[in-house]
Amino acid sequence: MSNCIFCKIAKGDLSSYKVWENEEFVAFLSIQPEVEGMTLVIPRNHTQSYVVEVEDKILGELMKAVKEVAKLLDSKLKNVLRTKIVFEGLEIDHLHAKLFPMYRGKPLETDRSYQATDEELQRVHARITG
Repeated sequence: MSNCIFCKIAKGDLSSYKVWENEEFVAFLSIQPEVEGMTLVIPRNHTQSYVVEVEDKILGELMKAVKEVAKLLDSKLKNVLRTKIVFEGLEIDHLHAKLFPMYRGKPLETDRSYQATDEELQRVHARITG
């Protein structure tokens, strides 16, 4: 879809902080993170966002990608217990998984009005990809 922001990110038409990618999927840092390192995993091809209506084959491949990215976040970010995975798909109609690193002793932030600075995203990007 030409007006889909996630399609534009997948194609490289919009800049993002990609932390992982393969031929079918892309993972990038959220610009409105609820917790440091919040990452989105999307298919490169536009797929509607309601997870229960997506073909099993696509979901299976997406989950493989999500697991790989979650392991990356768990290993690269300090003090992470595990990574929470959420499928809601309400804001953007393009299938995506939201990955929330869960830090020891730190509650998940819920202020959705927060927008990360470019410097914050660069720092986290370097830790995950470096």
